[in-house]
Amino acid sequence: MKRLEAREALPALLDALGYIGMGVAAVVDRGTGLELWYANEPVAQLFGFTVEELEQRSPLELIVPEQRPLVVQLSTSFRAGSPIPPTLEFSAITRDGSRIVIELAVGHFRLPDGVVYVIAVRSTNQSSQLSLLEADRIGLVGALAAGFAHEINNPLTSVLLNLRSLRKQLHANLPEAAQPQALRCLDDVTAGAERIASNVRALQTLATRSDTKHIDLAAVVSASLRLAAPTLEPRAHVIRQIFPVRPVAGEESRVGQAVLAMMLFSSSGFETEMMTTTSNRIIVVVEDRNDSVIVEVSDNGRDLTAEEARRAFDPFFRSPSRGAGVGVGLGVARSVAVTLGGEVTLSPRTGGGAVITMRLPAASD
Repeated sequence: MKRLEAREALPALLDALGYIGMGVAAVVDRGTGLELWYANEPVAQLFGFTVEELEQRSPLELIVPEQRPLVVQLSTSFRAGSPIPPTLEFSAITRDGSRIVIELAVGHFRLPDGVVYVIAVRSTNQSSQLSLLEADRIGLVGALAAGFAHEINNPLTSVLLNLRSLRKQLHANLPEAAQPQALRCLDDVTAGAERIASNVRALQTLATRSDTKHIDLAAVVSASLRLAAPTLEPRAHVIRQIFPVRPVAGEESRVGQAVLAMMLFSSSGFETEMMTTTSNRIIVVVEDRNDSVIVEVSDNGRDLTAEEARRAFDPFFRSPSRGAGVGVGLGVARSVAVTLGGEVTLSPRTGGGAVITMRLPAASD
């Protein structure tokens, strides 16, 4: 009886959300295909339909054809009990055939014969509200900003010092005896400039949206390590085990966000008051495993508490230890991986610490 009352009251609640401009839909999954049970006016307008017209369509028809198999795969795994990320992103088709990117914030409740998903829907072109993934990106960049400024300052200091030295050499018209020293100065300037350019490119990759394409996960992880190094290396010795891997299909900036979130979460497992690299270790592995490409970040820091293991995938997760001072949980990593047909898991490490594993399917030729 209570379940029936809740079902009767839900449309009134969702209609109320429509009055403030929030697009909300309810989708039923009983294992025989997705059924649109409810949609309010803002959702219908987003796709260019009336509510009545939208209710005559299958939710799967609104997704671009190339992503429909992924939606079916996800619905099967969610129905079987797999965790549902708080946010998902898909490309959708409007009434006039144009494509838009939509972001879905998903809640759910179970029926005896299936699942009901209550979904807040927005287009990423709607810039008046900040999405969870965009907000999580701000959290990531903020956490890296101090260390990245330090990373820029060091090579720039070297550039300035060497430029002063080069000026003195040039003032003397470069006599033959001074040429080796002048060339060494020029080499230092070049190395410093290249280091800056490399770091800036990595940051631009993180901050700039791009199309989905085949990407080199080993290169993405290496770029993320360059950005995260000022945060990771004072806390632990970083061991890189990065092997050539098959390409994966995805958006480079999104995957980079996910990898950074994993690294920062791992680094937060060490005491900041007693920073030492003699025994603290963070191991970053990139390798092929069966049909998947794996990124694994493990550490020998503090053990996970039961609450941390349970809530680490919540947006903006914080705890007295893991995530402390950073405010970056693993929700963004799970959302990105699941949208690409993969997964992210968190487990205790044998001997202490944590292991975060992201699995992405290898792209087909």
